[in-house]
Amino acid sequence: MSYAHTEVAQIVAISSNRCIGKDNELPWHISADLQHFKKMTTKPNNGDIQGIVIMGRKTFESMDSKPLPNRVSFIITTQLDYAEKKGLKGRDDAYVVHNLDDALTQAASLAHGAHLDTICVIGGERVFREAFMYTDRIELTHVDIEITDGDAFYPELPKDFEMSAESEQMHDEKSGLDFRFATYVKKEG
Repeated sequence: MSYAHTEVAQIVAISSNRCIGKDNELPWHISADLQHFKKMTTKPNNGDIQGIVIMGRKTFESMDSKPLPNRVSFIITTQLDYAEKKGLKGRDDAYVVHNLDDALTQAASLAHGAHLDTICVIGGERVFREAFMYTDRIELTHVDIEITDGDAFYPELPKDFEMSAESEQMHDEKSGLDFRFATYVKKEG
């Protein structure tokens, strides 16, 4: 589908029961997944902006309310004074918007100027669900664990997405968890 000729990709790690968060944090720490996330959300180029990410307020706060290095963050919240409260007013690496359409419109415009072809949606649950209609590709890290006490979950994958690539099963020594990366793309037509 894309948005203003810019690819929209969702990047997320999910448990076997689709949990993506617990107490506003990731329910695991897997170095290879964090490196994968960084690789997916940055595209080294000659400009200062190496990636554009869209997220909800809680996702932003789960990252210590700091924009990701070398990327521009669009934070969606209904709180009208959020930019002032978080010291984000006047910054060029973080913009507070109040709905997904504004985030996508501004992100696509910025992407064109920065010669980036992808905008990354990185959470949370509600933003993922709302962004499905614009999403071209989903990068899912499947973590082999069930999180029974999680409080944020990735929505069911829409039927118009199909797996196009999948890594081998990997093991993270530190956490003891198995995981794999999978790419899903929207079917044509």
